[in-house]
Amino acid sequence: MMGRVAYFSLCLFDILLFSTFPEAEASICARNWLQNQRNCSAYFDTKMTWHQAEIECQSYGRGAHLASILSEAEANLLAHHISSHQQIPNNVWIGLHDPRGNRRWRWSDESVYNFQAWNQSQPNISRRSKYCVELLLSTGFKKWKNALCRKPNTYICKYQL
Repeated sequence: MMGRVAYFSLCLFDILLFSTFPEAEASICARNWLQNQRNCSAYFDTKMTWHQAEIECQSYGRGAHLASILSEAEANLLAHHISSHQQIPNNVWIGLHDPRGNRRWRWSDESVYNFQAWNQSQPNISRRSKYCVELLLSTGFKKWKNALCRKPNTYICKYQL
């Protein structure tokens, strides 16, 4: 009986020793991405349209999209991250958009749209073609403005661990 217990213990030890634990690997952001609780974000200085930036974010895998900003604390953290990494002053695309042009804003990652940080007089719905949202350089990247989706901007991506 003792031989079986020893054999079983050794087998169990080998399994534990040589197994990988995906949940352990998934608890750390990719290199050069900012970790905030269970989210990872990265700022990119390349200018793209909103749609190009969204596709580029998705290319990083892990369910990445243009960043959703779900709280004031997250807004402040991302604003600081962008400010410390931006080389050329520019507004920054985030994942908020109005895909149907019906004034129903939604996040590209399907997060719930509760937190709002619109700049004064925003969203500007007088021009019906402004369906994408950018962080404003002039507000330290803390306020939002709707803009033409085809406008080239830098962007910030985000994924959940």
